[in-house]
Amino acid sequence: MNIFRKIIRICALVVKKRRLRKMLKTYRNTSAGNDLSKTIISDGANVTINAKSKELASQVEQNVKLIVKQTNCDGEKLLGYVRAEGTKVYTVINAEKLLKYIGEEEGLICEKKGFDALFLSFITMSGLKLKTEPMFVFGKKNPERYLVLYNFYKWFSMKSGLGGFEGEIVKKYNKFIKNINKTDINKLPLEEILGLQEAIARDNEATDFVLNYEKENEVSKKVSDKITKDGGASV
Repeated sequence: MNIFRKIIRICALVVKKRRLRKMLKTYRNTSAGNDLSKTIISDGANVTINAKSKELASQVEQNVKLIVKQTNCDGEKLLGYVRAEGTKVYTVINAEKLLKYIGEEEGLICEKKGFDALFLSFITMSGLKLKTEPMFVFGKKNPERYLVLYNFYKWFSMKSGLGGFEGEIVKKYNKFIKNINKTDINKLPLEEILGLQEAIARDNEATDFVLNYEKENEVSKKVSDKITKDGGASV
């Protein structure tokens, strides 16, 4: 990825992070729980989930770190891991524009039903289906590394059993993140509010992982450059 495209990708993630914070503030004083998690939104826009969910999220982070290290964060290798686990990866011309018709973006597309599934199966040329399994859809064969990493993290969270990836929840989440309206959210039943809170947490975790990886990668690169330049690095 050239430096210009890299800056655009990082800036997009920072903007998304700010939107997530705004969503979390919208949920202030809201709480809900189920057997996996209880999410409480505070004035500081922090999400606190119970020990079981928090432990699983931590395991996901450690596992993805290991995979990223083993693959050197190579996008094609990460997608190869996805394929090996049985998840389809499609390349669709004009994917960015086409996916907007069903409220989606390039990357991980969760389970779809009805018209959305029919449309998705048509553009991926996988038949005409009224229900589709989770898949990856990109506009080119070698998508940007950070786009792959962000979506790989979410996919691994989904495969690990974390919540926030249910079809209707994803659809509502995609709607709310683009146009955050507290009035609309307050009309939702408790179960859907919980699902949206989970979706926010998953997106937040994936965004944080990519931003932290970029910071660590830049530090490592500077140290490596210094060692190459003068044979040593001061710590």
